[in-house]
Amino acid sequence: MTSFGKRQLLKYLGTIRGRGNLRIGNDQINLGIVSYEIDSYRDRELYSADGQIEGDTAHLMRAFEAGGARISLPRGRSVEVVLADPTGSSAVEIVIQGRLPL
Repeated sequence: MTSFGKRQLLKYLGTIRGRGNLRIGNDQINLGIVSYEIDSYRDRELYSADGQIEGDTAHLMRAFEAGGARISLPRGRSVEVVLADPTGSSAVEIVIQGRLPL
């Protein structure tokens, strides 16, 4: 954790793990189930989150090409994600758009 004196600049908020549906096209197209692990942080008043998802390689590539996707989380929640180029892998890094619903 980075800090200067008594003031913390970056605070780790937690990690969520699980399985959920990966969707694209305003949630109209369900690409299937992925496993996810997402870390959340706060820097002063700004929130950020990133992590990794694992799933079918073709589905990850389709979500990457769509420019963004949504992963369903427990209790009816979901989160918008942007995928890194999967380059033929079944696991890919993601960045969360907005605040992660912990």
